[in-house]
Amino acid sequence: MPAEIKLEELLEAIQKDGPRKIVQQYRHNLLPSRILIELYSEHPERNVLLFLALYPTVPSQVLEDLAESCPDPEIQAAAATNPRCTHLLLVRMAREGGVPVRAALAANKLQNSKISAELLNDPDLLVRTALAGNGAIGTAYRTALAVDPEPAVRTALSGTGKLAPELIHTLAADDSAVVRSNMIAYGKVEANMLLGWATSDDAATQRLLLERKKPSSEVVEALSHSPDPVVQSAMKGLREPTAQELLAKAESDQEPMRLDAASTRNLPVEIQHVLASDPVAEVRTALAENPGIDEDVALCIAASNDPLACKALANNPQLPNVVKVELCHHESDEVRLQMAYRDDLTDELLEILINEHQDLNLVGHLALRSIRFQQIKLELLETLLMHKRPSLRAFATAASLLTHAQVRKLMRDDSPKVRMALCDNPILSHTALAALTTDWNAGVAEAAHIRLESLPPEPDTESGDTGFEEDGESSFVSRIVKFFTE
Repeated sequence: MPAEIKLEELLEAIQKDGPRKIVQQYRHNLLPSRILIELYSEHPERNVLLFLALYPTVPSQVLEDLAESCPDPEIQAAAATNPRCTHLLLVRMAREGGVPVRAALAANKLQNSKISAELLNDPDLLVRTALAGNGAIGTAYRTALAVDPEPAVRTALSGTGKLAPELIHTLAADDSAVVRSNMIAYGKVEANMLLGWATSDDAATQRLLLERKKPSSEVVEALSHSPDPVVQSAMKGLREPTAQELLAKAESDQEPMRLDAASTRNLPVEIQHVLASDPVAEVRTALAENPGIDEDVALCIAASNDPLACKALANNPQLPNVVKVELCHHESDEVRLQMAYRDDLTDELLEILINEHQDLNLVGHLALRSIRFQQIKLELLETLLMHKRPSLRAFATAASLLTHAQVRKLMRDDSPKVRMALCDNPILSHTALAALTTDWNAGVAEAAHIRLESLPPEPDTESGDTGFEEDGESSFVSRIVKFFTE
């Protein structure tokens, strides 16, 4: 049923929202011919004429008048693609229309052979390109366009669907790299032809296939066997190699193949053992870095005199504890130092790294990482407390073996960093923390105050045991004085 609308309302809507929007609005709720004719007769403004040229049920006579009397290229192009446009008018526009009109005709899906024939040899590149990109034209015209002298025309043709296999082969072997690339990488091609390209062992063709989204499992399988390392690498995440393929890579004479195998997740243990004794350090290192490395293989590497592989192993985030222990005992300073930078160091591992070797360089790195360790051996503790580097003295403040005298000395240390670190030691008494709350450095005083408030109340001490008065503030001060004079 025709839409109920007054001429004035329609005119106002066209002027306000634009002709294209109103065409869409009344595409199904069709306007009566009387309104359209009145609109054309009484309101020849540009927006109105464009609306009429676009509207699908506009009377044919109106279209013919527009084509003859309106020189506006956009309006003529709209009229050329209107389904009410007569065949005679279409042919005439194909022969006599301007470039925008002919290009619009060439792109129109409501195509017929006579129009296609008229536009096939059009002198303008834009027109022929539009025709080549029109999937509605016949096979004969597509065949002719496949040998058009302009690559842009052939490229447009390669992007259309339902191309004959002969045309696909022609375009895939085109002299223009752009045409070839567009056909192989993005063209609409059947699965068997894609598979043929994937198995061709032509590196250029296979690399172009990498641009395709969601390749089939058969294409992925074929590309994974490509001799080109770039193609092989691209297929890694799309397919799990078989154990036989991995073994072949591990025993290959080509180093890149062995490197690839060493980096593969879920690598069978037998193949890991093969690669662990590879003559090339880079291959052994790649295996050591593999998060899926087997515990026994990792232990073999950790026990070896192979610093490069052991350093890589120490950096592997997925190590069993037994392997970490082995690496902490390693004779190489570089390997132990690499272990010192792990984020999963336990007291057991720190005990080995710190107390067994007593390597001040390694301890210095742990100190700079703000690692706290209480079980520092007495001999090492004394060395650290006397060291000129504040970071090492600060590291020593965590020790549980600190004597009262050493605590008092640390409380007077020149470095606020050392005094600040001391506040965290659980062995500090209420008296020591109370003294630190009066430190000249505000940060140290605040840290001591927070620690002191977090402690449970100090038990009352009998006056006979202390020798100091029990009442009030004088008793508290006396205990601080006694702490520093003992």
